[in-house]
Amino acid sequence: MTTTPWSSSSLKRLIISENLVLLILGLAGLAYVYLDSQKPAVQEKPTVSPQLNVDVYTVESINFQEVLSGFGTVRADREVILAAQVSGEITEVHPQLEVGYHVAAGKRLTTPAGPSEQRAADQLLKIDPRDYEQRVEQAVNRIAELNTEIDQLNVQKTNVARQVAKGESVLKTLTEEKDRLKAAVERNVGTPSDLNKALLEVQRYADTLIQLESQAASIPHQIIAAKQRLATSKSEKQRAENDLQRADVMPPFDGVLSEVFVEQGQYVQAGEPLVRLTDLSVVEIPVALSFDDFLQLEQEMKNGHRPAVTVAENESVNNQSEERTWKGYVVRTSPEADPGSRTVQVFVEVRNTDETRPLLPGTFVHARIDGRRYKDEEEVDDVFLIPRECVVDESVYVVNEKDKVDVARHQIVRLRQHYRSLVEVTDGVEPGDRLALTNLDILQNRFGRSEDQTVEVSVQSSTTIAEEIKPLVNTVIKPLNGIVNRRPESTPR
Repeated sequence: MTTTPWSSSSLKRLIISENLVLLILGLAGLAYVYLDSQKPAVQEKPTVSPQLNVDVYTVESINFQEVLSGFGTVRADREVILAAQVSGEITEVHPQLEVGYHVAAGKRLTTPAGPSEQRAADQLLKIDPRDYEQRVEQAVNRIAELNTEIDQLNVQKTNVARQVAKGESVLKTLTEEKDRLKAAVERNVGTPSDLNKALLEVQRYADTLIQLESQAASIPHQIIAAKQRLATSKSEKQRAENDLQRADVMPPFDGVLSEVFVEQGQYVQAGEPLVRLTDLSVVEIPVALSFDDFLQLEQEMKNGHRPAVTVAENESVNNQSEERTWKGYVVRTSPEADPGSRTVQVFVEVRNTDETRPLLPGTFVHARIDGRRYKDEEEVDDVFLIPRECVVDESVYVVNEKDKVDVARHQIVRLRQHYRSLVEVTDGVEPGDRLALTNLDILQNRFGRSEDQTVEVSVQSSTTIAEEIKPLVNTVIKPLNGIVNRRPESTPR
């Protein structure tokens, strides 16, 4: 293999190229050194933390009432199953003896303009009365017989008394005649046979008088026995009349037929159910409450108050119309607690006569009961409600203006009752304080729990109790000073 030697011209071009590259690199290095010498020196500055943006809540005093919640099923205050009080075949029924029919009980109606009048009751049904009519007739006849018997005994008593009086007079005369004959015999002017006849006559009248006196003594006992039988017959007559009256089944009060168990032609025994009658004018709701809530109501009722109750078909009553709620009162409480659920029942009464729409038995409802009124307690001067999101480890961050700059400081507070998204504060804040709502974790990391340090913040938005309390009105608390109806001045958060 042969190689071609480089020519002189090629070698010369290579040397020139290498020199040009070296020259360019040198010029570039000199330019870098010159530019680097012209750069200003770097000055160190202290690190500045960025300003913290927060939303705030403005503290206001509020007078409110706690609302106790519970659920229950409506039931009629008066409901009865009418049972047959006598046995027999049902011969008549009301033409509208059906579920849902309104029936009226007989009562006296009074009007200011005129005299009172008796309103006839609706007859629901009638049991065959013939057997009871016969019993009444038999009792009436027996009473008449006994009255006649008593009258006869009284007449007999009078006659026997007269006979006794007459017998005593005759016996006295015969005794005197006997004594005269005896004296004559002793003087030998009379015969013993006449004396014996007189003695026999006296003894005969004496025996007759004893029988009359015995008869006179027994007549009062006969009269007493007859009067006792008369009283028994009158009782039997009254029972027969009562049974006859019970054959006509009448409603004991105004109400609605809830259930019908019999038909015309059916034979019923005494005690067999006939119809179920419900009075819808007043209904009651057993509501289960916690023991603490129960103690509140019990104290209120001991003071003579009846806590007001708002009843609704739904728990979210805020979005319901007024026609979907009813007004009632707590009228009584259970004397014992349920060991299983650890609750105590209170009973709410609702008068349908005062409502535009009746509350029907069997409806499952939510009850909101007016509880304790806050700010009425002597040991608390001011009551504040703040959002629970303001609180971190039982402390808040109060935002104040300092040298025309908003700064946050740490503040320990005393908490009491929780109301869902709000918490009650009794110490640590004042009206007008602004509490940080956001970036609380950053504030906590900035200065821990030191109350002397402050952190500069920038307030982005502000909210008040009027905005925070709106979702809770009529559910857990009820404002008493109209603060919720006031238009907030701050921008909603």
